[in-house]
Amino acid sequence: MKSPLLIGTHLPEISKTSLEILKNQELLAINQDPIVGTSVAPFRWGINPNWVSNETHPAQYWSGESENGTVVMLLNTLNKPADMFFNLTESPWLRAGRKYSVRDLWAHTDNGTAIRNFTATRVPAHGVVALLLKDAGDEPEGLEPPCVWTEWCMDRNGTLIG
Repeated sequence: MKSPLLIGTHLPEISKTSLEILKNQELLAINQDPIVGTSVAPFRWGINPNWVSNETHPAQYWSGESENGTVVMLLNTLNKPADMFFNLTESPWLRAGRKYSVRDLWAHTDNGTAIRNFTATRVPAHGVVALLLKDAGDEPEGLEPPCVWTEWCMDRNGTLIG
């Protein structure tokens, strides 16, 4: 198991909303994954232009392995709704040249595929997006531009595309 689950509330008085969160089977499956024991970890910090951490805005972009795919958690640390964008290959668990099916673990919905990047729109203030990305095969041929950020653009053989 990845980690124990601790509930710090008086269960006879728990609200229906809180109980639904605690009983979310898809999130429990990530936490209690019997195959992959590594935790979900940050891959991008704060809101600074160079993504370094700061005291006021901790890590907002997290990912990790699971037996069912790659878990991605997006935490909006702002006091207002925000669009949250990331290049898929920023996560060490996602590979260039692949497309990924996207599952929303809160809504229990399949939300199409992501190729190269993903944007969660209007994430509520202090809200969390919980996704499961599963490899869905090669990305389509001929996509332009070849990368979202040219300074990070690598060919499949590991050479910089510039």
